[in-house]
Amino acid sequence: MANSDSMQPSLLDEIRAFFWRQLRLGLGLGLLVLLLVNFSVQKAGGSVHLLSPWRLGDRAVALKHYALHRLTCSCDDREVQRVLREAAARHGVPYRLALSVARTESSLLHMRVSGTGAMGLMQLMPNTAKGLGVSDPFDMAQNADGGVRYLKQLLRQYRGNVRRALAAYNAGPGRIPHRGPLTMPNETRSYVARIIAGM
Repeated sequence: MANSDSMQPSLLDEIRAFFWRQLRLGLGLGLLVLLLVNFSVQKAGGSVHLLSPWRLGDRAVALKHYALHRLTCSCDDREVQRVLREAAARHGVPYRLALSVARTESSLLHMRVSGTGAMGLMQLMPNTAKGLGVSDPFDMAQNADGGVRYLKQLLRQYRGNVRRALAAYNAGPGRIPHRGPLTMPNETRSYVARIIAGM
C-alpha cells in the first residue's frame, strides 16, 4: 500500500499551482481592461487598437492622457467652434481653415485618439504636443491653441502655401518639399482636398 504522505501534493506543487492560477487570472483581467478601454476610446470617436504592436509608445502616452481626462470632459460643437475661433484669431490663421482642419482631423471630437496615438481636436502626436507646450492634449483650449499654432508655423515655413502646409500637417514636414513639384502620399492628397473643400 502506498504511503499516504507521498500521495499528497508537496508545498512546492501547491505554490506552483497557486502561481499559475493567479497568472491566468491576471492575464484575463488585463485583457478585459484593455478591451474595455479600447471600446471606450472607440465610442468617443477614436480609432486606437490597443493590441496592435505599431506605435505602442505614442499610444501609451495618448491613453494615459485620455484616462486622466475622460471623466471630466463634455462639450458641444458651439463651444468647440468658439475655442477654435479664439485660437485662430490669436495666431492669425483663417478661422475657416482651422475649423476645416479640426473637422477633417477629429470630426470636432476633442477626446479622439487615433490608431497612431494622435490626440484631441486637431490630432496632435505626443511629441508634437510636447514641443508645442500642450501639457494636456484633451484640454480643448490647449489642444486647439497648439494645433492652430502648429498650423501657423507650417504656413510660415512653407511661405503661405496652404496646400504644402496642410500636407506637412498630415504627413510631417520632412516629407513635403518646400519648392518644386508638390509630391505627397495619396492619403495626404485626399486629406488636403477634403480640407480645401470644407473651407
